[in-house]
Amino acid sequence: MKTFDHDGLLLAEHQGKIFEKSAELGTSTAVFLRRFLHSDYLKKLDRNEVVSLSLDAQEAIESIENQFGASSYGKTKLAKSALFWIGYMYRYISYTRQVSTKFVMHLFPYQQLNDVYYSFHTQDPEWCVRSLLEMNGQKEDVFNPNERLKKVMRLKLAC
Repeated sequence: MKTFDHDGLLLAEHQGKIFEKSAELGTSTAVFLRRFLHSDYLKKLDRNEVVSLSLDAQEAIESIENQFGASSYGKTKLAKSALFWIGYMYRYISYTRQVSTKFVMHLFPYQQLNDVYYSFHTQDPEWCVRSLLEMNGQKEDVFNPNERLKKVMRLKLAC
């Protein structure tokens, strides 16, 4: 596990601001997150290098819209405060566990994070990660690629 340092904090806050700003778009949260998940901007974020990003949320939104085009599809949007926390937590987990954001979003869908937002958002991020893992019947080793590979191999051998 990687230490959550100053760079991690800057990246987590930046991603939180991107998610928060997405509430101002004409599209739904689900559509924005799907586009974010497949964007070139996320690939840059997943490198976890602060120096390669401008850390301007509006530029990030524009980058995603330039890649996919503007959209007015969907109406359901999450609250700005919940979006900030969800974006922050996704980057926190990705940064500290050194896994892709896609993997984290697959493990913890945004709807689940929205459901626990009011009880979790004031807690320590590590407590949140442990609680989310427990809720999903997972252990910390889910973030270890070697453990995931061993699990797949065991399943193959059992067949």
